[in-house]
Amino acid sequence: MNSGMYAAISGNLSAMRRLDVVSNNLANASTPGFKADEIQFESVLANAKNDAQGPVYSNERFSTDFSPGTLQRSDNVLDVALNGDGFFVVNTPQGQAYTRQGNFHRGAGNRLVTADGYEVQGQNGPITMTGGRIQIGENGAVTVDGNPAGIISRVDFPKPYALSKAGGGLFVPSDPQTAPTASTAEVKQGYLESSNVKVIVEMARMIEASRYFESCAKAVRTYDDMAAKAANDLGKV
Repeated sequence: MNSGMYAAISGNLSAMRRLDVVSNNLANASTPGFKADEIQFESVLANAKNDAQGPVYSNERFSTDFSPGTLQRSDNVLDVALNGDGFFVVNTPQGQAYTRQGNFHRGAGNRLVTADGYEVQGQNGPITMTGGRIQIGENGAVTVDGNPAGIISRVDFPKPYALSKAGGGLFVPSDPQTAPTASTAEVKQGYLESSNVKVIVEMARMIEASRYFESCAKAVRTYDDMAAKAANDLGKV
């Protein structure tokens, strides 16, 4: 297989990966607190110095856009959003994780939990809400019928964020040794942070990636036809 064929196939694979990323972003355009993924492409080059090494494939670098989404009022007393840098702390079976999704609810044992049922960490452990009237202050302090129930933990990490997605809107440090610091982000009760996906931009990227895929597929067919013709003509000599 010649270097041109390798480059075309590599372009197809890159376009497929980009389409996967764009499709996932669009699917989560309405998911609270979702952070869009991005993919950057390096040049696709053939190794002209040493044919024995074969072609150089394109390299993709994945990254997450941590820019905040807009805050939208929901009037649900257990919906909270962070106005500023930081994350909520969540207890999962794999350990602590971090999220910007504040669509919490009352779970088993009257604990404050995420949409997936993970306990939301308070400064002194899980937050138990026994009673009726729930208020959450700007500092994360939770009161139930006027009685203190805990303070929602807010943490932050050094920028640029070196965090990996763990599914369900959760993030974990890429380096497990990275320790979070306290965040001073304001907690807003009755609000949710929207996804930061820019739908129009993602649609344009999808069209671009689709056209690129089609161009690479056409190039693959052309190289394949050339190889078949060369083989047939050679057989006639």
